[in-house]
Amino acid sequence: HQNPLSTKGLNPETIADAIPGKLADRKTPLGELNWIFTAITDTIAWNVLPSPLFQRLFRQDLLVASMFRNFLLADRILRSLNCSPTSHPELPSTCHHPLWQAWDLAVEGCLSQLIDDGLLRKSSIAVATEETRDGNQKHETNEKPAKSQQPISSADHTPPAAATEAITSNVMAPFFAEQLTAFEIWLEFASQKARNKLVIKSPPSSMGGTP
Repeated sequence: HQNPLSTKGLNPETIADAIPGKLADRKTPLGELNWIFTAITDTIAWNVLPSPLFQRLFRQDLLVASMFRNFLLADRILRSLNCSPTSHPELPSTCHHPLWQAWDLAVEGCLSQLIDDGLLRKSSIAVATEETRDGNQKHETNEKPAKSQQPISSADHTPPAAATEAITSNVMAPFFAEQLTAFEIWLEFASQKARNKLVIKSPPSSMGGTP
């Protein structure tokens, strides 16, 4: 934890499933965290892997790339539990890469914001992430009876506009804005150095290959 107070009282075994939103929707907290996770794990892999291996594992196939991103996270978690995960092809351990600190900070910032807005309090975690069969988010207050006691109606399958807006409005993760600011500062600082001493590694192409 970057800030032990930000996640005080939260159960790590259930909090991941309680974050509202959808992975494919960046306007939701879960979707934004998925974008941040992809950016961080891709950057870690690009930093530690040979370029041909990075292109093969993280740029040629979406399913393979997702699997190896998850492996990088599993490597970090399992090694903290004295386990040594393996993969084929074998990858060097990235559990101590400094960019994981950026991931910790992004997650804890998101959780802290959701808690401040009342979407992840102990009494409302299950309500904030409960989904109906058609996939829409459903929100109820603690004053209402249990779901089994509620009459089934069409209104139960469509959340109020205010409730939907409340979830999407919580996505204020400053991660990408902060990274752009840091990059601008780096460019300004690097431009002051002699060009023959400045070595810039080309970023990976999303379509494969190095530009």
